Amino acid sequence: MKDLARIYIKAGDGGAGKVSFRHEKFAPKGGPDGGDGGKGGDVIIRADENLESLVEFNFQKKFEAEHGEGGMIKKMHGEDRENMVVRVPVGTTVYQITAEYSEFNLRDRVNFEKLMSARKLLTDMNEHGQEFVAGFGGRGGKGNDHFKSSTNQTPMEAEPGQDGEAKWLLLELKVKADVGIVGRPNVGKSSLLKALTRANPKIAGYPFTTLEPNLGVLVLGGKSSDHSLSQGSELHKPSSLVLVDIPGVVEDAWEGKGIGPWFLRHLERTQLLVHVLAPDPTRTDPEGYAKQMLEDYRVVREEFKKYDRGDKEKPADANALADKPEVVVVNKMELVDRDQQPAISKKFKEETSKDLIWISAAMGEGLENIVDPSGIEPLTSSMP
Repeated sequence: MKDLARIYIKAGDGGAGKVSFRHEKFAPKGGPDGGDGGKGGDVIIRADENLESLVEFNFQKKFEAEHGEGGMIKKMHGEDRENMVVRVPVGTTVYQITAEYSEFNLRDRVNFEKLMSARKLLTDMNEHGQEFVAGFGGRGGKGNDHFKSSTNQTPMEAEPGQDGEAKWLLLELKVKADVGIVGRPNVGKSSLLKALTRANPKIAGYPFTTLEPNLGVLVLGGKSSDHSLSQGSELHKPSSLVLVDIPGVVEDAWEGKGIGPWFLRHLERTQLLVHVLAPDPTRTDPEGYAKQMLEDYRVVREEFKKYDRGDKEKPADANALADKPEVVVVNKMELVDRDQQPAISKKFKEETSKDLIWISAAMGEGLENIVDPSGIEPLTSSMP
C-alpha cells in the first residue's frame, strides 16, 4: 500500500490589471477603461472513498492551477480560473513541509524522525467529499480605471495580480479502522483477522508474510458474552466494525529493523488494539512460556512508545498508541497444555495487569471468549 507521498502545489496567480483608454469616435478623451485581472485558481484537496492508496502520486507530483486572465479594454474583467482538485483517499492527513524535505529518503529513520518533528498539520480528511483549500489563488490586479481622480485623469498605473500560494505537502494515509490487530511476526494476526471476518489475507509460516495492512469487516449482532470485546450500551452500537491487521513488529523497528515503524500510522485511528501473542513451541514449562510472552509483549509496547515520541504532530483526536485500550490474546493455544495456561496467565497479569485470552485462530477454538458465537457486538467494554 502506498501510504506516504509528497506533492508540490501552486495556486494560480491573479491576472494583471489593464492600462487602457477609450478612443472612440465621439469620445477622444473618454478616459481610462482598463479592466481588472481575474482570480487564479485554488488548489483543493478532496477526500474520495473510491481511492485506496496514494499510488497515483508516484506518477504526478506537481499540481498547478491556471493563472487568472489579465484585464481587458472597456473595463472588461479578466476571467477567473477554475480550481484544481486533487483527490486523496479518505483517511489522508495533510501536512505542510519545507522544500528541503521534498527529496528526503523517508525510509531512513533519522530523516523520518526529522520530518515528524518539522511538519505542520493542515487537515485530516476523514469524510468522503470533504474539501480543504490547500493553496489560495491570487487576486486579480485592478485596472487603471480604479486610479483616476480629479487630479489624475489619465492614470498610467494598474496592479499586477497577486501570486498564488505555493507549498510542498506531505500526504499520509492512515486506514480508518475500529480495531487494530498487533503483535510480533508469525503470531497469527492474519489468521485471527481471517477467523473473525471474511478477509482473505496472505498466511504463511515465515516472518513478514504481511507486508501491508489488511482490512476485514465484522457484521455486528447477537448478544455478547462476559469476556467479549464488545459488551456495552445499546445506544452506541454500530452495524459493523472494521479490523486492521498490520505487519509484525520487531525489536528496534523504530531504528529501521525489520520493515520499520512506518506501518504503525495505520493504528492511529483505531479505538482498540488486540495484541496477539503466541507461545514458543520450544518451551516446556509455564515459567518459560510466561517469560517469552512477556518479552514479546514488551518489545511491541516499547516500539509504540518510540513511535509516539517521534510523532509530534498527530491529529488532535488521535491517541498515542501506547495509551490506547488493549486486549491481549494468546493464539496457538494448542501448543500449551491446558493445565499450564492458568499459571502463565497469572504470571503475565502480575507483571502487566493484563488478562490473557487463550484462542486458536486456525482451529476456531476460544473465539467465543472474544466474540459471541451468535454475532459480534460493538467493542465498548474495552473501547473508550
